[in-house]
Amino acid sequence: MIQRYREKKFIDAVQFENTYERITEIIGFVGLPVSVEYTSTGVQMRIVRTPYNVIIVKVGEYIAKADDGTLIVLTAADLAENYDMVTD
Repeated sequence: MIQRYREKKFIDAVQFENTYERITEIIGFVGLPVSVEYTSTGVQMRIVRTPYNVIIVKVGEYIAKADDGTLIVLTAADLAENYDMVTD
């Protein structure tokens, strides 16, 4: 019988806001080079893993890091749908 399972993993996430404090926080969080771009479609952050591997995060989206160091971009809806906030 085929059974379906859902992976449970913890992530840490921070929302990208176009403020000096938040950008500084994200730089420390990801530990990678970042740049903020002002484009015709809005403000976005580029997180550079390698010259050919760049993550783009738009204002309001979340950059999340799994325990294994993997970085992903999530919208607020994705975060709420797939993860429960853990309080200490």
